[in-house]
Amino acid sequence: MGQPMPSEFKVVIAGIGGQGVVFATRILATAALAWGRPVVACETHGMSQRGGSVLSHLRLGGGEAPLLRQGTADVLLAFDLAEGLRALPYLRPGGVAFADNDGSYPTELEAPLSSRRLRIHCLPARRIAEDGGSKAAANVVIIGAASAHPDWLIPMDALRAAVAKLSGRSTDQNLRALDAGYQAFASSQAQLTRPEVA
Repeated sequence: MGQPMPSEFKVVIAGIGGQGVVFATRILATAALAWGRPVVACETHGMSQRGGSVLSHLRLGGGEAPLLRQGTADVLLAFDLAEGLRALPYLRPGGVAFADNDGSYPTELEAPLSSRRLRIHCLPARRIAEDGGSKAAANVVIIGAASAHPDWLIPMDALRAAVAKLSGRSTDQNLRALDAGYQAFASSQAQLTRPEVA
């Protein structure tokens, strides 16, 4: 990309129990380590393991504290739109979010999104994953879509290696999901639900 490497890259993952937030965290952490970047991560869980809120913080490079302050994350990955909207305060001004959603975000969010220059890209990750053989791989589709964005830093080869290492019998399905997410964003099939505001 020709730009100096930032000292830190901060990612928040939001979803509900059963959507693979913890697995996605392991993919990103494994890929970051293979890429040669130190990483710290932690997850917070809601009252119910399945169906409750799950929020994961990852910090690549930089400090040792895993929890991110609000207004500092570079990227938000939202496997559930409602949980993603709740996690938006973690994004820094100009940050970017990727969400699994076939529709659009609530109109009352337009003003705060504009004022903070947040960009939200929505794509039908569950449908894309199901077309590839496993609806459960929607989390990997979102990772693939994010990896096609210029603000994303973890290289695709490191992501593919991490998916292959961690997926077991689901390796082929998850690799297809990763590639499908990348293509969905790269070919502009992802819907930009709020343009960047200068």
